[in-house]
Amino acid sequence: MYLDGQNNLLLYTEEDKQAVKKEIGLKDSVLEEDIDAILEWFKKEPHLAESPIERHLIEKFLVVAKGSREKTKKRIDNFYKYRTLAPELIQSRIDALTKPDHKLWTFFRQAIIPKLYDGKRITVVGFSGDASAFDTEVMYRNIILTVDLRLKYDYMFSDIWIVDLNNTGLGHLLRVNPVILQKAVNLYQESVGIRVKHIHCVNAPVFGHHVVNFMKKFVKAKMIDRVIIHDTMESLHKYVPKEYLPKDYGGDMPSLVEFTESLNREVKNEKIKGVLIDYCKLVSDESKRPREKYDEECIVGSFKKLDFD
Repeated sequence: MYLDGQNNLLLYTEEDKQAVKKEIGLKDSVLEEDIDAILEWFKKEPHLAESPIERHLIEKFLVVAKGSREKTKKRIDNFYKYRTLAPELIQSRIDALTKPDHKLWTFFRQAIIPKLYDGKRITVVGFSGDASAFDTEVMYRNIILTVDLRLKYDYMFSDIWIVDLNNTGLGHLLRVNPVILQKAVNLYQESVGIRVKHIHCVNAPVFGHHVVNFMKKFVKAKMIDRVIIHDTMESLHKYVPKEYLPKDYGGDMPSLVEFTESLNREVKNEKIKGVLIDYCKLVSDESKRPREKYDEECIVGSFKKLDFD
């Protein structure tokens, strides 16, 4: 039975929650002590002390860090820092959410499958064929926005991503802003740090390997190792059962377009909109960060020459 007060986009049972804790050895008997200790640390950090933080958010980071207090502190510090350094991906949502009749999802589609699959949350992303409409800033703003929703309402062990490359071409790839991409990677990989089980690519064009080579410039090697390119939907079904897939992919769930429209409606719900705007306050004051903790490279990341080999 699903728990009371859940968001309909992100469902899990008490059994799901306990299974996640068991998987990582997170014991309820010490969980509250861990949260108290991290909260005490947070309030003593000059660059974090005036920022809000919720106990449930600390718990989510403890899950990511498999119960390690020190790794949790590092994740939380990165989370607040990288959000501060990426206002175009965080603060820009306020205008988009408060504009009447403004749809956040237009040139790309996104589905968050509401049921957990073996403790994993499945997200599906697809694109329109108009490369001129493709905007990496808007795309990553929206994806980070849904990650914030998950930090608030979800409880899972890891992620499965399905990326539909149908309708994409080199025009899309050439419009990727590498600075924005690096900031998005920092926000997801170095900050939130949710484990990624697999990234499934379907309907890949002939230049699909170029996409993978491009991403190697930004993400960790172990993430690239988890990319699986499928020639058929039957191949995808060997990894993800049909009951967890939109019907576009031979599944039993609503279509990707229907999921996207649901997202567009949900984020304009007053309660959800309020949560997403409140999460814009989860930033640090980098002017107060102790000098020994300052790492200039973290501002934009290090870049390599981008070539399409």
